[in-house]
Amino acid sequence: MNALPHPTLEPVAESLTLEAMRAAFRAADRPLRQKLMAALPPAEVEFAGIRMYVDPRDNYTDRMIWLYGQPPEMKSLTALTEVVEGKNAFILDIGANCGAFAVPLAVAAGKGSRVIAFEPNPVMIGRLGHNVQLNGLCHVVRIEGCALGAERGEAVLNFHGTNFGQASLLPVRRRSQNGGRLVPVRPLLDFVVEAEGHDVSVLKIDVEGAEPAALGPLLAAGGWLPDVMLIETDHAADWDSDLLGMIDGLGYKATMQAEQNTLFVR
Repeated sequence: MNALPHPTLEPVAESLTLEAMRAAFRAADRPLRQKLMAALPPAEVEFAGIRMYVDPRDNYTDRMIWLYGQPPEMKSLTALTEVVEGKNAFILDIGANCGAFAVPLAVAAGKGSRVIAFEPNPVMIGRLGHNVQLNGLCHVVRIEGCALGAERGEAVLNFHGTNFGQASLLPVRRRSQNGGRLVPVRPLLDFVVEAEGHDVSVLKIDVEGAEPAALGPLLAAGGWLPDVMLIETDHAADWDSDLLGMIDGLGYKATMQAEQNTLFVR
C-alpha cells in the first residue's frame, strides 16, 4: 500500500523544486533559457513584506521577480519609495506592468495617498489587479486599462515576443511581433485634476518609446506638473520630439540615472 504524502512536507518539496528550477535557469545560456521558459511555473514571491504573483513565462519583469526575489529596477524603485514614504502622495504609474512599482509605492505611501496605474494590456491588467488585491490595496490603487496619448481614441498595442512588458503602441519589428490588441487611448490631462490635496506627486513612465505621445501634452499644457518624474530614457534617441529639452526647460534636474531610467526632480 502506497503511503499518502505527508502534508507538512509538501510545501518544502515544492520550495525545493522551485529553487532547483531557478538555479537551473540562472545557469543556462540564452538559447537554453528560451527553451526552458515555457516550463517555468507561476509563483507567489514575497519581498519587503510585499506579495507578488508572477508568471515567468511571458513577461520579463515577472521573470526577474520569480528568479531573484525582487523587481529588476530596485535602484529606481528605492528612489521613488524614499520620495513617497509616509506622505500623502499622488502617484501616476504609466506602464504599470504587473505592479512592480505601483504596489510597493502604494505600500510605502502614507494615509490618503492615491495611485493610478495605467496598463492597457488585458493580460497584465488581470495580473496587476491580482497583486493589488493580494496586498490589500484596492482602496489606494485604481487601475486604468488604457494607453495614454494626445487625444482620446483607440490604437493597436503591439505585443513583443514572449515579453508582455515590451508591448508598445509603436511598431514592433516583424520578426519580434507576436500579435496585438486594440486598446483605448486617453490623454494624461484627464487624470491630473486628482492631484489636488496631496503633499507630493510622482510620475513614473515606461511605455517602450511612446513617452512623447503620453507625456508631452501634459508638459506642454502649462498647468499642473509632478514634483518628481522617473522616465525610461533608453529610447530617447528615437523619440520624435525633444522631450528631454522640454523637461529641462520646465525646471527639472536629472538627479539619478539607473536601469535605463532617469529621475527628474523639480
